Amino acid sequence: MEAREVLSKYVKETGGAKCFLGDDSSREDMRAAVVLATACPLYKDDNEEEIYLEGVLTCYNCRYRRWTRPGFSCFKNFPVILSTIDNSLQAK
Repeated sequence: MEAREVLSKYVKETGGAKCFLGDDSSREDMRAAVVLATACPLYKDDNEEEIYLEGVLTCYNCRYRRWTRPGFSCFKNFPVILSTIDNSLQAK
């Protein structure tokens, strides 16, 4: 799964914020959160007591993740634009 595919399938604008609408009980949805976190230039591990999945680079473990009614959003408003993801992936 690629970052562009994840964006089109899982990230929706809701109430002026971009929300990840995946389900944490779905393997595919969890993988999508890993893809986004890997592409994110702003990712930072959350505090230890807020870690959702031990030892996994995923948006669920990011310090900037904020839980919302439909899923979660990024406090840093990532992804701002698709080119942000493209540039981030090329740098890694």
